[in-house]
Amino acid sequence: MTLVKICGLTREQDVDAAVAAGADMVGFVLVPDTPRYVELDRARALAARAPTGVRTVAVVDASVKGTVPLTGGDSPRSGGGFDLVQRYDDPGDFRHTIVAARGEPPTGVPDDVPVMLDLAYGSRPDAAALHKHWERAARVSNPVMLGGSLDPDNVAGAIAVARPWAVDTSRGVESSPGVKDHDRVRAFVRNAKAAS
Repeated sequence: MTLVKICGLTREQDVDAAVAAGADMVGFVLVPDTPRYVELDRARALAARAPTGVRTVAVVDASVKGTVPLTGGDSPRSGGGFDLVQRYDDPGDFRHTIVAARGEPPTGVPDDVPVMLDLAYGSRPDAAALHKHWERAARVSNPVMLGGSLDPDNVAGAIAVARPWAVDTSRGVESSPGVKDHDRVRAFVRNAKAAS
């Protein structure tokens, strides 16, 4: 079954809504100067709301300095860490990492390491461009997390084409940047689960 990640969470009630809707992962953006940015301490506090079984993901790029604390998989979150790090730059160590790229799939990633295929930041592709993105994802041998302009209306089609390990949305379930629309969160999770 395709897993579902709700990303760009900035508020307690949105984490709770994602969990209640059945999301498998919740994500927190630690990249400064982005609309959904949360500081590390805030992200850790939000992540601590996720129960065991819902993986927490810290989203970073080269601008994020220092080490992101990890829990080490299924261990308790009492230490305030994250289960996974989603990196938009050279991951260095692939453990507990989702290697993210915008556009073309990343190269040199071990076969068992998940890759996140995203679109250009802020892009609004038409239907043809989206379908091409999904087809590209279907050709990747790694477990693929598919992102980029996914919403409740197109996630089933994306899953049918790409057959990803997971799907990811942020903007597609928002009423404004960083503020989730709980009805859209529920619809996204429901439609993704039904399609897979």
